[in-house]
Amino acid sequence: IDVKNASKDFEEISKKQKSIQQEMYEKYLEKIKLKKQIDEAISNYTKCIEQYNNLCSKERDILIEKQQSELKLIEINKINTLNNNVLKRFNDLNGKLRTLIEENEKWKENKWNELEQKWSKWNSQEIAIFIGHTLECQKSKLNQFHDIIKKNKIDAISLLNLSKTDLMSIFNFETFSQACTIRDSFTEICKKHPIDMIDSDKDVRRQYIIPKEFICPLSKSIMKDPVIASNGITYDRSSIINQYQNIPDYSSLMTNEKLELFSDLSLKQKIERFLKNSK
Repeated sequence: IDVKNASKDFEEISKKQKSIQQEMYEKYLEKIKLKKQIDEAISNYTKCIEQYNNLCSKERDILIEKQQSELKLIEINKINTLNNNVLKRFNDLNGKLRTLIEENEKWKENKWNELEQKWSKWNSQEIAIFIGHTLECQKSKLNQFHDIIKKNKIDAISLLNLSKTDLMSIFNFETFSQACTIRDSFTEICKKHPIDMIDSDKDVRRQYIIPKEFICPLSKSIMKDPVIASNGITYDRSSIINQYQNIPDYSSLMTNEKLELFSDLSLKQKIERFLKNSK
């Protein structure tokens, strides 16, 4: 009986041991699981702390950047205000400058019109101003023109009688087109502002208009020595001698390979009287 009881007790104890060992194993597994969870939680916590600290650092940087941006914006607003004030003053000054320029242009235009209207009474300085203004020359060049005009005793009427070739020769222009410009511009002024002069024969006032018959068809200027060619047309002697080849079928004007010219004394006297009365 004692053996059976002892054996039974042993078995019960063994069962209890196994039961306890099973529970211990389960708790061991649970401990490992919980430890793993704790490690993960600690790791997550550590990461969370790091992320939080990073966000705090970024927020601090953004705050500093925001403050700097606000200061910059304040400075920009100050500069813009200053620029607007400067721009307003500039626009005011620019408006005044434009007004002054317009007034100056009107004044120059009026003065130029006044100068044009009295072209027949131009002195040497005014003739030089006309040439310099027309050719847009520098002041030094204008002074050269003035010296040439004084040296050659050129007045407005004599200027009118100069051909383009004469102008080129006297003033030594850089290009022939400049001589053409002076001649054409002065002719336009004379047409625009014709002057009243006394006709000594009729003793009446008439406008200063050059008769067409006084103009050489080659030089387009008043003839000094009119001659009649064999084609019946009157030319200035120097012009036809130098430019006869520009006349169509000029060979018909030749006799024994020489120009056949006849002085037109009557016309020459008319021209001389006209020029005398024009002074």
